[in-house]
Amino acid sequence: MSYPLALTIGGVIVVLLTAYALYLGLQLKRQKSRRDKAEEELRIELESNDKEARQSVQIIAKALIQRDVSETEAAMRIGFLSQKISANPEEQTLFSVFQQLAEATSHIPILDDWKALERSEKNRLTQERAAIESKYSDFIQASAEQLTRLQLG
Repeated sequence: MSYPLALTIGGVIVVLLTAYALYLGLQLKRQKSRRDKAEEELRIELESNDKEARQSVQIIAKALIQRDVSETEAAMRIGFLSQKISANPEEQTLFSVFQQLAEATSHIPILDDWKALERSEKNRLTQERAAIESKYSDFIQASAEQLTRLQLG
């Protein structure tokens, strides 16, 4: 094989490899761009969910302070919503009392299960719920007051 032919073949190979490397580089750049976009969309969605959960917690806390919902109902709802919030340690402390009350009353039936109970069983469970709530009441009310001032941003 002659020297000019080998040089030409080598040059073609280098050009082809360079073109392939540029193609792969472009693919990586596109992939990174798609990943960055997906991460940004996820971040925005999580922030939106956090804000909505915080707003809901504030509404429930205000309803609790106004006695529109029972402490147990508020505890169940706030306990659930608190799992959707990126809470700081202070907020986690406020949420924990609601989670504790929700756990302490979790054995009491709700909705259709409650409706299916006999009147005497409903009375017994209502008294039991009231006794459990009384143990937590001061902490629940104080936490509800503070939760009405959660940062929404």
